[in-house]
Amino acid sequence: MNAHLQPAPDDRSAWLAERRTGIGGSDVAPILGLSPYRTPLDVYREKRGEVGDDSDSAPMLWGRLLEPVIRQRYSDVTGRAVLVPDGMLRHQRHHFMVANLDGFTEDRRVFEAKTARTGAGWGEPGTDEVPDAYALQVQHYLAVTGFPVADVAVLIGGSDFRIYVVEADPSLQSDLIEAEAEFWDRVVRGDEPPPVSFAEAQQRYGRLAAAGSVQAAPDVAEAWAEARRLRQQIKDLEAAKEAADAALLNALGEAGDTLVGPDGRVLATWKLAKAPQRFDVAAFKAAHPDLAAQFTQPGTPSRRLLIKD
Repeated sequence: MNAHLQPAPDDRSAWLAERRTGIGGSDVAPILGLSPYRTPLDVYREKRGEVGDDSDSAPMLWGRLLEPVIRQRYSDVTGRAVLVPDGMLRHQRHHFMVANLDGFTEDRRVFEAKTARTGAGWGEPGTDEVPDAYALQVQHYLAVTGFPVADVAVLIGGSDFRIYVVEADPSLQSDLIEAEAEFWDRVVRGDEPPPVSFAEAQQRYGRLAAAGSVQAAPDVAEAWAEARRLRQQIKDLEAAKEAADAALLNALGEAGDTLVGPDGRVLATWKLAKAPQRFDVAAFKAAHPDLAAQFTQPGTPSRRLLIKD
């Protein structure tokens, strides 16, 4: 193994502190903006010690509890004994890259145990078709260890056991090392990573009462032009959709509620829906002003993005 082994700390709090000294395999997808659960900013704040670690969440807790079971089943199926490193591995050259392996085998295979509720994102057993986040995770581990292959053993739905084989991809590993190095440099310098989505940018900056002009860099000016173009395209598509919908409604008119094609296939329906119940806020306030005031709370002001022509 090419990595340096750091002995495991005595208690869990010390282990969590150790995790903050580098980028682990489960951090890779969030750093690249490819995780639906964590953002680059989440990882940044965890590494800076600004927020707590989420490794005690229920899914991760159950994953740890089931790990020995999955490891044993893997050994039963493959005949390979799984060795568990007593500590954290650190890349010999890129010290910001660390790995907390579920295990490895004597023939230089990384072992990774997973649990999943459904088979979504998982391909045929024996292939390398694992969810992207896990593919990135094991490529990170392969880069740290220098091993040629990783076996991902997953228990799906509590009864469907599968093994997937992911071979080392030197080109992808090179890209990961570059991206992780850039991210870790931000952590060291205290430079927050930029938002990767509109929702994240809105969450981070949307409640700030900022004022003043900011000079747009060339790439930002290009983004502004693209935003204008896309907004106009959306307007054009919405107008075209309305025209098409109107043609369908005019065809039905008073004649019927179901539109069928030449082959008899149902193309659309236009049926009378049940009338919705609506709460008359204005009438309630007029009739019960004190009660309305008691249950009225001011909202949080937020900034609104307006694209100027």
